[in-house]
Order: sequence, then C-alpha cells, then structure tokens
Amino acid sequence: MKIAYMPDTHFGVYDQPTPTSEEAADATEHLLKECELAERVGFDGLWFPERHARAETFFSSTEALMAAAAVRTSRVDLVPTVIQPTFHHPVHLAEQLAAVDLLSRGRLIFGAGVGYHEDYFRLFGVPSSAKGRRFEEVMEVIRGVWEEERFSFKGEFFEFDDVYLTPKPFQRPRPPIWIG
Repeated sequence: MKIAYMPDTHFGVYDQPTPTSEEAADATEHLLKECELAERVGFDGLWFPERHARAETFFSSTEALMAAAAVRTSRVDLVPTVIQPTFHHPVHLAEQLAAVDLLSRGRLIFGAGVGYHEDYFRLFGVPSSAKGRRFEEVMEVIRGVWEEERFSFKGEFFEFDDVYLTPKPFQRPRPPIWIG
C-alpha cells in the first residue's frame, strides 16, 4: 500500500479578500516545506489539486507547483488530483507535464478529470456541454505527442499536422495516467 499527502492549498475562508502577492509567495514557500516534510516522514506521493479564481486557494498553476515540488523532493510521486485537461491546450499541457516528469526524473503520475466546476468552464470560455468530447480529444492529443515521434490529428476541437514534442517525458512511453 502507498500513502500520499495532499499539501493544503486552502488558506482561509471562501469569502476572504484576494491575497496579496506577498501572502501568496509566503503560502507557496510554506506549502513546499510541507512537501519536503511529507517526503521525510515517509509519504509515497504528493497530490496537488487544480483550482482557479478562488481567493482561498493561492495556486492557479498545478504544473508550476509540481515542478517546484519536484526540485525540492527526490523520491515521492507527484500527482495532480486532478488536472482538468478540458480547459487546457493539449500540446501546451503535455509540454508542461513532460517538464515536471523530467525535473522529477520520472515521478509524475498524470491525474486527469473532465471537470465539474461551472465557474471554471465560464472562466476559460469552454462550453460545459462539450466537456466529455473535449476531454477525450485532449487526452488523445496528449498521449499522441508523448508517445509518437511526430503526431498528426484532426478532431472536433483541435487539429495538428506533423507536430512533435521535445523533450519527451522522462518515463517512456509516457507517465502513468489516472482518470478521476
């Protein structure tokens, strides 16, 4: 059995004022120290949620937070719980996650979910009515650019002709994918 730790990305109540840059930077440093401690005391993984436009959560970039944790730890798995690829450009997200996997030397497990928070769909201009189809398409593109040397794709939402991703993730053919 493996046990993971989810660093606390909530700092305060739901109606609090938007944090200052100084408060957000301090909270980030505190969270990274939690990650180091979790590894030291024996946790097997760190889980990072994706949250946006909420004053009580100071971390809008799960990928950047995992990258910072990757350089501050050496053993624990890094798992987003969950990134909602529906809101992301698939090649850009694949590139960011490949960077996390490289920085961690293969400790990324890609946790992905369709998304449920209506405010997020509104924030990113993605119609929630198409979330399932868009999720499947984004995931197909991510797997394709990770696994194939060159990749072409024509879908409902995205089209790519002979694109490639470099560098590829550390893990080959790709990091594990968990759907949540």
